[in-house]
Amino acid sequence: MKQSSYILVVNRTTVRRPVFVLGAPHSGVPGIARALSRAPGFHVVAGASGVLNAVYAVARRPSLAQEKVSGTASLLREAYAEAWQLTPLTCPRCPGPYARVPANASAEPCEHSADAQRYGDASPDLLFCAEALYAAFPDALFVQVIRDGRDVVAGMLDDERALSWLKPGLMSIDQEFPNHFFGLEKESDLETFQNGSDAAKCAMRWRGAVRMHARLRQGIGAGRLLTVRYEDVRGGEIATARRLREFTGARVSATELMDGRDWRAGRWRDRLSREEYGDVNAVAAVELSRLGYQ
Repeated sequence: MKQSSYILVVNRTTVRRPVFVLGAPHSGVPGIARALSRAPGFHVVAGASGVLNAVYAVARRPSLAQEKVSGTASLLREAYAEAWQLTPLTCPRCPGPYARVPANASAEPCEHSADAQRYGDASPDLLFCAEALYAAFPDALFVQVIRDGRDVVAGMLDDERALSWLKPGLMSIDQEFPNHFFGLEKESDLETFQNGSDAAKCAMRWRGAVRMHARLRQGIGAGRLLTVRYEDVRGGEIATARRLREFTGARVSATELMDGRDWRAGRWRDRLSREEYGDVNAVAAVELSRLGYQ
């Protein structure tokens, strides 16, 4: 499909080669995003309301990305035009939303906005909007973070927000099928998702994310997509920072990858019960083995 060109100007700077950090919940996306955000000239956001609204609109109706390509692309660009704005009220280096700022200056780029030359986002569940992002920003770069699905499930089971997506009726999964957000591809997946344990449902979400990663690599290509393995960061900060620098052009510091982050792998051994481990293995054994998590 031929992609249309776009011009998005934010903070008086044309957005070029934005970087999107993708991964299943609890895969380590925030740690990679933080290191990128502290690189000179890089402005990376996460969780802006307008962006999340667009992301979950596509997650609820994946067909939007195929049936209304241009409309979805425009929706995303508009969301980022707002999310990436650096004004006296939104800039993290300015006094903030409670500062006294003249009305005529509150929506204008702040004094720090000129420092932002590159942009990125690491919002939750951004992975499930990646194809639409590629249509919206044809020159975008994608960094995807892969983590042991057992650790991902352990993290999700302790995360009230992640578990809230599993409540019946929250999203109409039977009207949008397949649905990669929930890891639903076959009819049998519906029964597992509706009747399975929370551990099994979380494993389905991780499995769906892993399969989405594979599709993106095939559709976008290795030159536009970098895969970072969570378990390789701890002890490999220098190598990871070098890979990020070469891929994005940002001066990522290895020190930032160490900063305040516990990259410990294998926490599932202390968190998952025998029954939960069995449910995860039943759902995702093939993907776990293929990725070397045994």
